[in-house]
Amino acid sequence: MSLKNIKSNTQKQNGFTIVELLIVVVVIAILAAITIVSYNGITSRANDSAAKAAAATVQKKAELYASDGPTGKYPAAYTDLTSASPSTSYYLSGVTTTATANVNPDASNGKTTINYIRCGTTGTTTAPTTQGGITSYTGAIVRYYSFTSSATADITVGQKDGSVGTFPVACPATAS
Repeated sequence: MSLKNIKSNTQKQNGFTIVELLIVVVVIAILAAITIVSYNGITSRANDSAAKAAAATVQKKAELYASDGPTGKYPAAYTDLTSASPSTSYYLSGVTTTATANVNPDASNGKTTINYIRCGTTGTTTAPTTQGGITSYTGAIVRYYSFTSSATADITVGQKDGSVGTFPVACPATAS
């Protein structure tokens, strides 16, 4: 048997080594980790943007209510905006409020849920200590959940502090 015959009779082995396969798996894992982290950041910013937009909508509708509404003052309750006729400029839909004044939106409901905290005076020299103590509404705090900072944030509507004449203005978060 010649050397030439031996060479032609052997078959060439094709395939990947364990090291090559391990390198490919590690590279894929790194790319997957980067993608997941980026996706979570993008989702968080998108949710934050939706929450800010909901709060800004409530702010604008409350301002419209103060200028175009039946009382010429800021809404006494969030329902003044949601129960208005859809033909009014201050009608609000698509945004919900937490059930109680002192319960804030959180990560589970924060994209479309706000807390509407009324501000105003008692008509006396004593600042209101509960939402029910307000007799003249001067504004509100629209509280929403910020997904990027994992905490609540506020947007102010009208006057939330100071005084109206001699009457102190306050925004008590305690429910009536």
